[in-house]
Amino acid sequence: MTTPTPASCTRCRAALTPGEPWCNECGTRLDEPPRDDDAPEAGAAPLEFGAPAARAPTAQARLFAEPHAAATPAGRSPPALAPAFPTTLEPYRERLRRVFGYPDFRAGQAEVLQALATRDVLAVMPTGSGKSLCYVLPALEVGRTLVVSPLIALMQDQVEAQRAAGVAATFINSTLDRAEQQRRYADFVRGRVALLYVAPERFAVPSFSAGLRAAGVQLFAIDEAHCISEWGHDFRPDYLQLGAVRAQLGEPRTLALTATADPLVRGDILARLGIRGRAAEVVTTFDRPNLRLASVPVGSDAERLDWVVRYVRARPLEAGIVYARTRRYVEEVAATLAAAGVRAAGYHAGMPAGERARVQRRFLGGELPVLVATNAFGMGIDKADVRYVVHTHLPGSIEAYYQEAGRAGRDGEPAECTLVHARRDAGLQRRFIDQAHPDAEELRRIWRRLIDAQRLAGDRALLPREAEDAAQRDGMATALTAFRASELVQPGVLRLRSLDPDAAIDPAPVIERRRYAEGRLAQLVEYAETPGCRRALILRYFGEQPPERCGNCDNCQGTPTARPADYPLELFDSLLTIRAAIARASDRAPYLVFEERTAREIATHRPRTPEVLLGIWGMGDTRVRWFGAELVDAVVAWEDAHPDAAPPPPRPGAARAGGAGRAGDRAAAGDDGPPVPFDDPLYGRLRAWRLERARRDQVPAYTLFTDRTARELAAKRPRDEQALLTVWGMGDSRVRAFGDELLEVIRDGE
Repeated sequence: MTTPTPASCTRCRAALTPGEPWCNECGTRLDEPPRDDDAPEAGAAPLEFGAPAARAPTAQARLFAEPHAAATPAGRSPPALAPAFPTTLEPYRERLRRVFGYPDFRAGQAEVLQALATRDVLAVMPTGSGKSLCYVLPALEVGRTLVVSPLIALMQDQVEAQRAAGVAATFINSTLDRAEQQRRYADFVRGRVALLYVAPERFAVPSFSAGLRAAGVQLFAIDEAHCISEWGHDFRPDYLQLGAVRAQLGEPRTLALTATADPLVRGDILARLGIRGRAAEVVTTFDRPNLRLASVPVGSDAERLDWVVRYVRARPLEAGIVYARTRRYVEEVAATLAAAGVRAAGYHAGMPAGERARVQRRFLGGELPVLVATNAFGMGIDKADVRYVVHTHLPGSIEAYYQEAGRAGRDGEPAECTLVHARRDAGLQRRFIDQAHPDAEELRRIWRRLIDAQRLAGDRALLPREAEDAAQRDGMATALTAFRASELVQPGVLRLRSLDPDAAIDPAPVIERRRYAEGRLAQLVEYAETPGCRRALILRYFGEQPPERCGNCDNCQGTPTARPADYPLELFDSLLTIRAAIARASDRAPYLVFEERTAREIATHRPRTPEVLLGIWGMGDTRVRWFGAELVDAVVAWEDAHPDAAPPPPRPGAARAGGAGRAGDRAAAGDDGPPVPFDDPLYGRLRAWRLERARRDQVPAYTLFTDRTARELAAKRPRDEQALLTVWGMGDSRVRAFGDELLEVIRDGE
């Protein structure tokens, strides 16, 4: 006779889904026998945060304290003394084999564990490299390990994985009622569980940290540590307080972990946690050789969707993730795949939490082969057998793309990562950048709404969600950088120092971060369009020196989308070497010195003077003054070493003969564009708009666009941004700057 499934979880009281063997909210398995210590002691008062009570350790606690941590005598609280971390790898290796069944460490794990014996550590290890074991193994040796995790779903998955291996782990988050939170808190401070996962907002309650300090946190682990950096691709303001939290906890041994962080982000993480100059940095290779990288250009949304359906249908027995940029497109792709006979479902933050949990469970359990999701899905998800990841649009950066693509092939077996993109995708990302970087007027509006929120909150710090509600837009995280730089917000917490609605606000940090975001997007566009090795481009982005070809991307394998390099690779590599040296000397990320497209154009057109170098894409007066001579010297040296090399092709728009300055550059002689009557009404309106806009911007009219461009606009009458980009003389920057106004002028003339 089977036992009927209870209607609600015996631990967190959440409603249960019929037929499922676990609670979707707290992860408890319904077939677990009740623990003897789950019931409160007779006559005991409720345990409050910050008041750990004395209690004898359970048999489970003693199991995970052996053999390298002494058992706590019955009736006493565990000592708040920092234990000795193992100085050799043997205790860790023994637990690795006995608890997890792994024969030995993966790359980077041993280095992290060895460094933890004496100092704090920042570990940068790729997705699927086993970062969690870097704090789980020490937790089993020294006890109380506090893990900060950014997402509720993520910590629940991690706890379930630890429990499946027999590790005493738990979490506290908003899905639990107060009584359950108190019970789990007591389990941790009394030493009955080795690992406690919490979200950063949990530290808004001062007594929470005070009780942990009294009990003694032995290891403070920050998962997804790039979230603390305003330069990172997933910055979260509530992570900013973790440096202050670390001090409140008594500065326990600290381990920060992330899969994606360039040198700039790594330095920011260390500084904000207060461990710069003292911590060891363990940075393993970002290379995932089992992942085949590919890029597929498409011309329209219909072509994009058709490609995705054909690709997924060709892999009926494989698990895959399809990342879409918007919630609407997630639903459209999922519905189209389902109509085509594919077992697929959507996942995005706009869905009810229970529905998201069910979809995630079905995907992780293998019942649902294909998941179509926004980037709300995936952080920390441990499904090893994902055979492909498809992105339907350009993400915002290489960090974001590589982290999401890296969810394929975590078992080490071959997997495919394909980026499907159209030229206009970059425009969508630029709009996201606009939304995330408020201008001076919007900064002032956000500041005044924050003042209103602070007045309601009184003396306490604002919660992250209160700040987000006050901002009423996506740019709150970036706005905070301006407010902090203006000394209007206390460091480490979200408490305003001023309630003056007209306080001076320095917008420079927002401008700087906008440029940084635009540079990262440009690097991803370069990845999508490069004719060279895609893996090499990614590895160079993260500061590695990869081989010229990887043999496992579409370009290296010579698939039909590949294009042969039309420039000397030796010169290209020399230019990248110069870039790397400048980046190290100036403490910049390499792509902030100049982008790979710039190196490619220099190698293609081989400018021999600084004046000609000025005409290269991505160069300007500042860069030419800074390091232009080095680049020209590299070109001259290569040409001297290759006297028989074919002459370089002229730059598009450069004079065909006699040399020329940039002001005299022309297109092919006699090509003035399509014939349009001078008195064409639309042509006249376009020229009139150009004059008015030039006066407004205080620039010469011809710098906006030439008469040839105006004639093509009048002849083609483009109706959207994608069509605008096909017009001679228009480009991404012009379309971004005034494309909407041009389209309105054209529509008004119809």
